[in-house]
Amino acid sequence: MGLTPLRWAGLIAAVIFAVASVWAYRRGRMGNGDLLLRLLVFVLPLLAVSLEPGVFTWVLDQFSFKKGARSRTLGATIVAVGVLYAFTYLLATRQDRTRRDLTRLIENLALEQFRLTTELEQFAGAVAIVIPAYNESSNITQVLGSLPEEVSGLPVRAIVVDDGSADDTTEVARTAGAAAAVRLPMNRGGGAAVRTGYSLALVTGARLVVTMDADGQHQASELPRLIDPILEGQADVVSGSRVLGAADPNHPARELGIKVFAWLLSALTASRVTDPSCGYRAVRAEALRELELYQDQFHVAEFLLEASKRKLTMLEVPVTVTSRLSGTSKKPPHFRYGVGFANALLRAWLR
Repeated sequence: MGLTPLRWAGLIAAVIFAVASVWAYRRGRMGNGDLLLRLLVFVLPLLAVSLEPGVFTWVLDQFSFKKGARSRTLGATIVAVGVLYAFTYLLATRQDRTRRDLTRLIENLALEQFRLTTELEQFAGAVAIVIPAYNESSNITQVLGSLPEEVSGLPVRAIVVDDGSADDTTEVARTAGAAAAVRLPMNRGGGAAVRTGYSLALVTGARLVVTMDADGQHQASELPRLIDPILEGQADVVSGSRVLGAADPNHPARELGIKVFAWLLSALTASRVTDPSCGYRAVRAEALRELELYQDQFHVAEFLLEASKRKLTMLEVPVTVTSRLSGTSKKPPHFRYGVGFANALLRAWLR
């Protein structure tokens, strides 16, 4: 029996895919493993089915997908879905590995820049204030100027992490008196900038690490509220809460999201969480070393879940969150923000 048009199409597709794969391999666009995978999973099976369909029929028979009642169609569908799932999983795994490699590279570059431009000794026993910033050159001077020389008897040292800004945020921060200012080579997100800042703070010998926004929404005068409970041994982590304190009016959708995610995080962490997205937070340096953080965005939920898993003592205190000093918010629209927050929370919880 000659080849049917469908079998001819399969044969031609297999040859084209094989040639394209070998061409990409010879030009260094894929490794040995990728080439072997494509040949074994796509090319050879497609050639076999095109040239000798009985091979596929025999396989389906072994799994009781007998001819008739559309049983073999179901079997072929299951096989196709299984192959698709396997490759989707493989692709996701490789993407995650690539992302982590990129993260390590960026953080190592930031650490090298940090050590070359900063006197690390000034951070010993101090409160390191990590300030992630993206295009905040118009606000960072005022934010840094609001920081006190010391809080609760400890010196205050600011670390500005410029998340790949298009403006001169880094230079302005250095001129404004930041103890350290580093610029990441690309914009990765607030969570990535905070994580980098944490890594930098931990190599300095700082006693406590505080995160605050670069847009002026957090009040430096309220630092003792975050610091004192840790110094007094009441907590390892102290988070600010606009719900317990005060905040300028927010969009109703954002207010609803705060309530919903606060309830969910309270249930997942078995602790009281009233403000699930406030980035004004203090943590004991030694406790911070125990946390594994990966989220590039919506990092607060991950931090709280990770701290809960590590059995750290957490506490919320009232803080005041005001409107930005100038400029527009970098946060996505309300629906996208909610979806992103939910995704980050779920990923952190399943980890």
